[in-house]
Amino acid sequence: MLTKRPKGSPEKLGRLLSKNILTPALGARLKELVIWQSWEQVVGTVIASRAQPLRMIGGVLTVTVSNAPWMQQLSFIKEDLRKRINDLLGEERVKDIVLKNASGNILQKQSEEHALPCRVLSEEELLWIKNHTASIEDNELRMSLQSLMKSHYSRCEKRS
Repeated sequence: MLTKRPKGSPEKLGRLLSKNILTPALGARLKELVIWQSWEQVVGTVIASRAQPLRMIGGVLTVTVSNAPWMQQLSFIKEDLRKRINDLLGEERVKDIVLKNASGNILQKQSEEHALPCRVLSEEELLWIKNHTASIEDNELRMSLQSLMKSHYSRCEKRS
């Protein structure tokens, strides 16, 4: 017999996924999280400080770039970056990279928000994350969601 969860309390991720909300398209999108998680490793620290992935739609990865000179430089190597990202994903997911100019302030704020975690998660929190994703059968998806949850829960509270 299933017990009803109290209103407003979180539902286990595995339970949600077992309700067939994980369509192939959603599963593919979740696997694309690797791009954001491994961006600095793929492009290097210098490029990562000047350019960040923004969105992925229909195989086109949009990357925000801090200024025009960097945009010019990245336009010369975007095919190499595309290949490196696809190698990381293990399949041809990124068909093209579009570079979008952004102000340095936006990228600086993004990099500050995404820089280092503000706190280390406790063993209890890590166990909670592991338990809430344990019922996900796809290992890659489970690991991606665990990584996303760890990143989320280790961040500082946003300042207003």
